[in-house]
Amino acid sequence: MDVLTLPGMDAQLDPLSEAQLKSAEARKIFEATGDPPPWMDDYWRLTAKGWKWRHAISIIWAAMPSSERQPKTQGELAVEVLGLTSDRQIREWKDDKTLGPAMELEITQLRRSILQKGLSDVYQALYEAASKPSGRTHSDRKLYLEMAGEYVPKQRLLLGQDVPDDMSELSDDNLRALAAGTPGVDDE
Repeated sequence: MDVLTLPGMDAQLDPLSEAQLKSAEARKIFEATGDPPPWMDDYWRLTAKGWKWRHAISIIWAAMPSSERQPKTQGELAVEVLGLTSDRQIREWKDDKTLGPAMELEITQLRRSILQKGLSDVYQALYEAASKPSGRTHSDRKLYLEMAGEYVPKQRLLLGQDVPDDMSELSDDNLRALAAGTPGVDDE
């Protein structure tokens, strides 16, 4: 990028200032897009949390299913969207001992929030499947009743009992009762 100097100025901008200008210009172009992508709310949320705009876009892009990513590659993201010359900078962010784990945490939280958005639909589908009187929906009914707290599998009942750490203290009757999943055997 050629930088014009004003009359009387002999010096060019230093490389850091030039990089900052490129970043500001790329950000302005990105944020001025006419038809915002569906994840723009996530972008604004991340920048409001203090993430730099390039970090925020990298996080959102990485959290997306690979089939839905636009652009398709990290290199294209770096050059076409973030205004970088390559994806080297993104790799450096990931390798940074502080920034990398923080970005990974945000990526994980964003993926989970995507799952949360569809939770009502999943519950509705589970209810509809479990409500059918077919033998093919037995596992749906079992899961539905477990989630509602109406059915507790035997394994969970055993876990809820007070069992001593040292099983050698139990009588043979108590051991048989535990193995059978029968609560209420007398303690000795």
